[in-house]
Amino acid sequence: MRKSPLILSMILLSLALIMGCSSEVDDATKAAEKYKNVEYTVKASEDLMSDESILARNEEMKPYFTEYFTEKAIASRITTIPIKIADKQKLSLKPENLKFNLSEQKKDIIELKYTVDLVLLDKDDKESKRVPLEGILTLFDVDGKWLVQGDRFDTVALMNLIDG
Repeated sequence: MRKSPLILSMILLSLALIMGCSSEVDDATKAAEKYKNVEYTVKASEDLMSDESILARNEEMKPYFTEYFTEKAIASRITTIPIKIADKQKLSLKPENLKFNLSEQKKDIIELKYTVDLVLLDKDDKESKRVPLEGILTLFDVDGKWLVQGDRFDTVALMNLIDG
């Protein structure tokens, strides 16, 4: 009979740990979803590649990045890839069917695999093209906020939209 309270305590502790981990994954997934929606939503315009537009884009993306990834993303022009696509295609962009799956979880780090359809829209907001993309996001918990530390995105598909 004495084993019952011990077993019950262990079960409750296990459930609490699972629920805590689940909450972290949910929070990281929400942050990832907000980031991907902002990243892949671009309204076509004539001045997308102007210095002012690029600076505004970088500022828009900064709240989603760790300090390290902010420097990397701006220096390597990762933040400008979606606006380059919109400029080259002369079409607006929006994400659809965004889905995330937990790939790995460590203390303060969550890695999510994602899939998304990048929808290219004409001036009347009618679908012109749909490109399925996939990638892996790495998020860090920085002071209770999940921020992007890395994004291994579908380089080939995105570059085909810029070069093709």
